[in-house]
Amino acid sequence: MAYVTPRNYYRGRQAKLRLIVMHTMESPEHDDTAENVAAWFAGANAPLASAHACVDNNSVVLCLPPSDTAWAAPGANADGYQIEQAGRAAQGITGWADAYSQSMLRLSAAHARSIAQAAGIPLVHLTDAQLAAGAAGFVGHDQVSRVYKRSDHTDPGPDFPWTQYMALVNGGSA
Repeated sequence: MAYVTPRNYYRGRQAKLRLIVMHTMESPEHDDTAENVAAWFAGANAPLASAHACVDNNSVVLCLPPSDTAWAAPGANADGYQIEQAGRAAQGITGWADAYSQSMLRLSAAHARSIAQAAGIPLVHLTDAQLAAGAAGFVGHDQVSRVYKRSDHTDPGPDFPWTQYMALVNGGSA
């Protein structure tokens, strides 16, 4: 499988993979948003950031294999698999319920499930306390920010549909 390799990442891992970390791209929702963000991570003017995968309504663009470390959520980089999703942290419940986001959530959940199962990560959304205690599972970048206090990101946002997303991860329907 081909990767759009970002400029900034670490080869290998310092810790066993235990987290799937969800992000929003903070970019407009278009059919090529995943491709554009992956290309931005790989480009000459790339930010000091990266992800393992970028997902939009019609594609999953792989950037790094799970065996490498993306620069995405300080405190959960060494043991996290980072998924950038089309959308914004500020979009509300109706924003996550539109056709574009629903398609993106299905693709994201299927990809996240495959990575989690391969790594033996439980298909559960962790609380902040569970994350702080070292449990394995799914978290948002906002949780990583609150627990480890090494960034101030709030994605995927307060209205991210965690219950629906985890149902999709666990093989349910939207």
